[in-house]
Amino acid sequence: MDGFSLDQFAVFATVVAEGSFAAAARRLNRAQSAITYAIQRLEEQSRVTLFDRSAYRPTLTEAGRALLPRAQRVLDDVADFRLQAAGVAEGEEAELSLVVGAYAPPESLAETLKVFNAAFPLVQLRITVEHFEAAADALQEGWADIGLLTESVPLPPNLERTFCERVELVAVAAPGHPLTRLKGQFPPELLRDHLQLVLSARAEVRDRRDYGVHAVRRWRITDMSLRRALLLAGIGWCSMPRRMVEADIAAGRLVVLKPQRWEGADRMPSFPVVVAHRRDRPLGPAGRWLVQHLAGAAEATAKPRRVKPKPAARSSPRRT
Repeated sequence: MDGFSLDQFAVFATVVAEGSFAAAARRLNRAQSAITYAIQRLEEQSRVTLFDRSAYRPTLTEAGRALLPRAQRVLDDVADFRLQAAGVAEGEEAELSLVVGAYAPPESLAETLKVFNAAFPLVQLRITVEHFEAAADALQEGWADIGLLTESVPLPPNLERTFCERVELVAVAAPGHPLTRLKGQFPPELLRDHLQLVLSARAEVRDRRDYGVHAVRRWRITDMSLRRALLLAGIGWCSMPRRMVEADIAAGRLVVLKPQRWEGADRMPSFPVVVAHRRDRPLGPAGRWLVQHLAGAAEATAKPRRVKPKPAARSSPRRT
């Protein structure tokens, strides 16, 4: 059974696709006798009959139907090898690691990654969701290549950032929560009296650290979906990215809370979303494409808009 060739598998698959030896010969621009010989050799070497030739057109035997997917898999693997080898020769990455901040918009990310998959089908992605400082730390420590982050505090200056959009936060609770019964704006001190659902990184939950917490009672939660589920169940209140709860607000499943002031401001905070990577770790073609498209570039070659580092001193992030 030694001596199989890619050409034999290609002829086998083409005969099946075209429906006859003659049509396969035209497709491959060969003599029909060459097609017949290739199939005969494949049958001899595999010791099975692949085609029933008793009718006008050859049809697959049971053995042929069983072996066709294997032959096609070999052809697909070789095509993938050639494609990936060409990409590697041009500097294309074999794998990219993407860290996503909890407040990053998942809808636009999914649409971008759908196009990325078509543009770079052989580049493997590792996607991790981290919160706040943990997401930036992933870039700093080198186990993530690209980060889609909310810049709630100034990021380290060695991270090159490209602006994507702004995330607006909104304070919400389920209908029937005591805070939703207050008419109009209310003193922000009233938030302290009701359970707050605080989104926290794993280290903050473990170390019991609290940043920007308003309520005396608080639950620390590491998963955004679970926090939303608890909100909908009527457990506590919290601030959420408006885009994530717009449908819940419109359907009446959640109610917008209106404190008079929010941490000294007249409105809820909003944060820029940036796509970032380390300046000392240049990205390859796939990474550069991903940065540009996450930033909303019209074309992969468009020049991204750079966000200059802020000179302000680093401070504790405000978590709500």
